Amino acid sequence: MSSRFYLILVGTFISTLTWALNPSKTYKQLPDQKTMPFTEHDVKTSDGATLKAWYFTPAQLVKTTSLVLICHNGEGNMADYLLRASSFTAMGHSVVMFDYRGFGRSSDFEIDNNMYIYPHFQDDVKAMIDFCRGKTTQAIDMYGWGIGAGLSLGIGWNRAEVRRIIADTPFLSMEDLEKRFSTWDTPMEVPLAGFEKKFEPIYSLDSEPSVLKGASKKVILIIGSNDVLFNMEDMKTLQSKQKTYVNQEVYVVNNPERMDNFSINTKEYCSKIASFLNSK
Repeated sequence: MSSRFYLILVGTFISTLTWALNPSKTYKQLPDQKTMPFTEHDVKTSDGATLKAWYFTPAQLVKTTSLVLICHNGEGNMADYLLRASSFTAMGHSVVMFDYRGFGRSSDFEIDNNMYIYPHFQDDVKAMIDFCRGKTTQAIDMYGWGIGAGLSLGIGWNRAEVRRIIADTPFLSMEDLEKRFSTWDTPMEVPLAGFEKKFEPIYSLDSEPSVLKGASKKVILIIGSNDVLFNMEDMKTLQSKQKTYVNQEVYVVNNPERMDNFSINTKEYCSKIASFLNSK
């Protein structure tokens, strides 16, 4: 096997893993082991599932400016992303993290590793927004990457209590995903039914956003420079739907190795997000 062919094969394998659901039920570490004070909660969904959630507040000397709901990408579980939570608390935000059903200590749910997303995760995110409403009198901000970005954008757009949405590599729609995956040697699967169109980002943005009286809604899109599934043109497609609410500057992370965008330059990444959350 030539070295060039081997690199292409390995690159394709890694790219496929990047998008596959890969749940872990075991928490490698708990927040208190990282000296992060937190409270643990069980959140019920409308269809009876129970989601495990962690709630963090910033240091006592830091004035809380908002609550950020973090929606992960379906890899591992929320314990793998404590650095992201601590990054937001360092900015002065309270944080809620959670696991979708089938992940961590949330309700058991059979996950096919070849499935990109399940429609049930919509109910999980909606339940978590309801939970967050009980934790703050202020508007809620949402941050997600991968499937979490698509869920944050699609659902957050339709929820008036959501103020800011940070979407790192969101999907566009189920139909679009199916078309993209059809060209792969081993195509990923997408739901054939059950995913509400109004929560698919490209259709969500066809309508004006739900906004609280006297409040505003803003979206920032993030994309890796060498992402295997989405690109700048996809982000421009989303931008063009709602130029008033979606930042016209997409944050492009220089990412030639297709690593996680947050990990490439965490300081710069967090600085961009902090500026966005503090914007008028």
